[in-house]
This record gives sequence, C-alpha cells and structure tokens, in this order.
Amino acid sequence: MSETLLSDLPQTICDEVKFFLRDLKECKPHAGKFSLEELKRKGMPSPSVLVSVLGAKQDTTYAGHATSFMLQMGAYVVVKDGLGAPRDVRAANICQLLLSFVPGKRWGQDAIGEARDVRMHTLVSSKTKDHAVSLWAVTWNQPISFFQPEDRPLGAALYVAQSPTIGADHAADYEELGGEI
Repeated sequence: MSETLLSDLPQTICDEVKFFLRDLKECKPHAGKFSLEELKRKGMPSPSVLVSVLGAKQDTTYAGHATSFMLQMGAYVVVKDGLGAPRDVRAANICQLLLSFVPGKRWGQDAIGEARDVRMHTLVSSKTKDHAVSLWAVTWNQPISFFQPEDRPLGAALYVAQSPTIGADHAADYEELGGEI
C-alpha cells in the first residue's frame, strides 16, 4: 500500500471523472470544503469539478489491530452563465452523471472500499446567483484501510489421495502439492 494513498486519492478520482465527463473544462483536487468566497478569489473555468476529502472517522477495527476508516468525499460542481442551457440545469446534469458514476467506485485501489451513501446538495444561494454561478456538490462515503497485512503462508497444505487408499491409515501415501500455502 502506498504511504500517499490519502493525499493521492483526490487526483485519482479526478483522473477518472475527467475521463468520464469529457466536456469538463477542469477537474482538480481541492483541500477541504469549497465556498463562494473561494470561487470569487480563485475563479474557475466552467464547467469544473473539484474533488475533496472532507473528513474521516474511524469505522471498524478488525483482529490484529487493523482499522478501517470512513472518508467523507465531495465533488463540487461549478457552472457559470454561458451559452447553452441555464447554469442550474447544466449543474444538475453534471450532478446526475456523477450520481450514476460514483456508487461502487473503488478508484482502482485495493485499500479502498466501494463508494456508498452518495448524495447531492444544491449550494445555490442568493449570493451565488448574484455572481452568475451555480455551485452544487455530490458527496459520498468511501471506506479505506491503511493496514497492509504481511505476506506469509496460511499454514495450510494441500494433499491428494486416491480412493480407496484414503484416511488416517494411508496418510503416508498422500502426495503433497506445492508445499505450504
């Protein structure tokens, strides 16, 4: 497992989202929540998606002190006025595509469980309308584990016997296959 799995995750998701939503002008990682104030400071091409890790909480602890965590993820959809459909309609269409794309995604990582509890939030307010921009978000929970078990034999062996010479009386006649697994 990579020691940068958590910090790399937003870019990994962006890469898949950009491939899925080819009409996006930009899809990039963003640290934390995204707000209108930040949008005003930075500006964004339209349409854009920003992917964030919004938080994490301990989820399940397994034998051997292996703990999983539940990440709260977010994809912020930014659409400005422009040619074509109204910005809120365009934002809703992008969110619909994300809602169909995200559930069950593991983003190509063994340490990441399937995305679940996918939700959509309209962050449109009178302030965003004054700036001719629509800001929506798709959020989800993403299980993750940073525990990497050691590769070691299970302590089992596989033997082959041929009837009728089976059972404890014939154990010496068994043929071991491949050694311990």
